[in-house]
Amino acid sequence: MSSSIIEPLRRTRGKAIDKAARPLMSPETGLATRPLSIASGKTRGELMKYPSALLAAIGTSFLVLPAFAEAEKDELDQIIVTGARTPVSINSVGSAVTVITRDDIERRQARYVSDLLRSVPGFSVSHSGVAGAQTQVRVRGAEANHVLVLIDGARANDPATGDEFRWEFLSTANIERIEIVRGPQSALWGSDAVAGVVHIITRASGARSRAGGYIEAGSLDTLNTALNGSLADDRWNVSLSLERLETDGGNISRTGSEDDNSDARTGSLSASFTASDYLSFTFGARAVDAWSQYDTVDYLVTGLPTDTDAALDTQQNYVQIGGTIGGGESRVRHHLAARYFDSRNRNLVDGVEDVTALSDRTTFAYQADILLGNDILSLALERAATNFEQRGPISFGDPNQKQEMNVTSIVADYQAHLGERLTLLASVRFDDSSRFDESVTGRLSLAFSLNDATRLRANIGTGHKDPTFIELFGYFPGQSTPNPHLKPEESTSFDIGLERQLSDVLNLQMTLFRQDLENEIDGFVFDPVTFLSTAENTPGTSKRSGLEVAARWDFSERLGLSASYTYIDSTSENIREIRRPRHSGSVDADYGFMEDRGRIALAATYGGTRTDTFFPPWPNLPAEVTLASHWLVDLTAQYQLTDSINVFARANNLLDAKYEQVYGYATPGRTAYAGVQVAFGR
Repeated sequence: MSSSIIEPLRRTRGKAIDKAARPLMSPETGLATRPLSIASGKTRGELMKYPSALLAAIGTSFLVLPAFAEAEKDELDQIIVTGARTPVSINSVGSAVTVITRDDIERRQARYVSDLLRSVPGFSVSHSGVAGAQTQVRVRGAEANHVLVLIDGARANDPATGDEFRWEFLSTANIERIEIVRGPQSALWGSDAVAGVVHIITRASGARSRAGGYIEAGSLDTLNTALNGSLADDRWNVSLSLERLETDGGNISRTGSEDDNSDARTGSLSASFTASDYLSFTFGARAVDAWSQYDTVDYLVTGLPTDTDAALDTQQNYVQIGGTIGGGESRVRHHLAARYFDSRNRNLVDGVEDVTALSDRTTFAYQADILLGNDILSLALERAATNFEQRGPISFGDPNQKQEMNVTSIVADYQAHLGERLTLLASVRFDDSSRFDESVTGRLSLAFSLNDATRLRANIGTGHKDPTFIELFGYFPGQSTPNPHLKPEESTSFDIGLERQLSDVLNLQMTLFRQDLENEIDGFVFDPVTFLSTAENTPGTSKRSGLEVAARWDFSERLGLSASYTYIDSTSENIREIRRPRHSGSVDADYGFMEDRGRIALAATYGGTRTDTFFPPWPNLPAEVTLASHWLVDLTAQYQLTDSINVFARANNLLDAKYEQVYGYATPGRTAYAGVQVAFGR
């Protein structure tokens, strides 16, 4: 097989916040909304009378798991939109939460979201080579398709690539904030949210117009350009963003000299219109057009990647439209949304189209938010229809197939405020699938403030992951044996956490977690009789457990230091699962000077040793290999020349570490970049 989708996948189983922030958006409906819940210091009615204070609260970055920006003090708790079906105070969520702000992104001048995720506790990143190569993200030792990604509320995991999200094409140019909720979230967001949710919230104008952009160039003949702008009035706004990131890359394989390049272009358009205090509409569209070269594996001689004239041409499109009926004082608020996603992943070998995988998903959603005193009950109904198609030339097998699946879901989510110190979040979800048995998932979340300095969190829930189309029907009918009798993967998870503010300058947090996974799917079970492979549910229980620790020291207004450490023990049938380092961590320092016009940021991430699987040439059996630990150190310096112009330079992999995150796939050495950024109207 020559597909970059298929090659890596077969080896995986086993301070200045931009005040023009996007309004609160419900992840399920994708609609701009306002919280119905009570926030400290203000009643619900008072908050609705002071929208500027509410907007400031939303944009403020309170320290959660502090691998990123320092705590911002505000009279209101920070509001997030991913921890429940309606916006909720971050202090009311029992799950472990991390928020990455626009300021964090600009402080590090990171170009890929996956680079930021390396510093998030519980996250491990596996990069199959240079920029544009397949990138997988695992949360708390779970599978790469056990984390759900939302973009402005729209589900973004691709059914054509095993329900994984294409991290290699997600840049940071148009991102306002990233909300990360770890732990079981299937009761809220359904299949794929077994281990957590990453919600990407793009930039919007708020109540005023703005324009900006940047240009950056550097190592590997890299050129990155971006433009963004918006027009806004009191009742409407329209935002547009365009970006292109192209690079000659480097050689992915251990041998040879062929550079594997990539070129990714992304465009986003969003709009909102408030017709009255009780009626509003939103629209969003996003398109990704990407090209990336890759090296296929030589299964006959070495079993390792080798220089190959192969490339992957990818297109993705997202469109959503919705409306909200009901204002801030309404007892019931109604949300309606329609969303569409499609992708095309076309493989070319020696310039000739080989195998193409396509998918599309259409979703209709309705949600009612009901105010019950200080509590909120959300009831939702969703219908999702997904199609999968694979086509290509018939050689050793026929790759052509078309499949479909429909899922109807009913969700109930309850936010209960039991006094001033205790909040309970309870959720239940019923899924009726056209291919699998009906399923019910649930979640119970508690957050309790012992005092102003100490907070306890607890979260327990069940998870549900439907088999992918590839697992059900194989990569190639004729080369794989379909198994339509696969059972969904089911999990039970819990985590408990403690947050302690030891002084005005030191914050500590710790979380213990455990997940038991039943019916884990092995996608490559070899049949010695037919010499074909199939997917099967493995017996027994796969166990993932560990510890997350994080700390933030603010030594002064200019100097801050963050650190995190994660321990993960992930096993299946008592065998350590691949690409999950047991030990990982990060150290992040930032320093401001010359009245904060200048900034220096140092980010060091540690990836401990991990195992992988090596597939040697036949008749040798697959073997377990160990990938060495490594430190990745990035340094960024920038200076604000004027209120509108900022110049910056950064060095990635400053120590020129030699490492692999996927066996046989080389990664870039030391690289350097410089650029200029302009912004008007903020």
